[in-house]
Amino acid sequence: MAEVYGRRGGGDGVLHTYVRELAQLPIINPLRFTKAQAEDMVELFNRVSSRPALPIDDELRQSDRQAFDSWAMKYLFGEGCDDAARAVERAIRDLAMERTQRTISGREQQQKAVRRTVFDPAPIAARILMDHGIPPRLRDFLPSEETWSGMITTLDVPAHESAPATLGETLLDQGDVLIGQNKLMETPSEAHSRAVVALLAVDPKFAGEFTLPVDSDVVSAAVDDWSAAWGTWRQTVRAALKTVLPKPSQAQRRVQVARELESRTGLLAATLASD
Repeated sequence: MAEVYGRRGGGDGVLHTYVRELAQLPIINPLRFTKAQAEDMVELFNRVSSRPALPIDDELRQSDRQAFDSWAMKYLFGEGCDDAARAVERAIRDLAMERTQRTISGREQQQKAVRRTVFDPAPIAARILMDHGIPPRLRDFLPSEETWSGMITTLDVPAHESAPATLGETLLDQGDVLIGQNKLMETPSEAHSRAVVALLAVDPKFAGEFTLPVDSDVVSAAVDDWSAAWGTWRQTVRAALKTVLPKPSQAQRRVQVARELESRTGLLAATLASD
């Protein structure tokens, strides 16, 4: 809520919450909780509050934060809360990204009068992300969970090294998910394996539970839609790099900006390398 109602007028991405902003924050009346609801909320909140807060992308991946947010969204919106939860998560990510980009933009303005001798890829990377957004995520292309009719499967993605995920193609590993040359996991179908590969393409450090519909046709359609959006995003970003740095002599700078983009979005190195 502070991200939504906080004052952004300070410039450079600074977020202030003074008395006026705090007075606007909607607060749930605890007297409306049942005893069981109050106990559940306190237990879930204590898990989150007992550790330091993390950067937004890391924070939203934490199992304790996900459990707390899931409880809150279900309390506010009932059983049909999945679409609202996704919308809130996307909005939080976008707001945090916007403030980060404004911070970088503000630093760029302060340094305009300083003659630079070292190329800084950060402002260009920030501008490209502002213009073209973050990489598309598979979850945004899956149908709402309420349409899965209770037929879901939960895959447990093991911890793994940060390397490209692919589908196995030999007789021994066909349809499995591989990390490098090593088998990471089996799934109920090739469509579900493709979904894990799609997940790890944008979030290569992901490990934990990944819930999908049982219906492989539904999963396959979502992966196809994500794949098209993913290909378009990569092509658009590569084109933007060449537009900003068009000269052959700027090839190394394009690589530096690509590495900065990969770092900011959590992608693996060389994801944005030219085909």
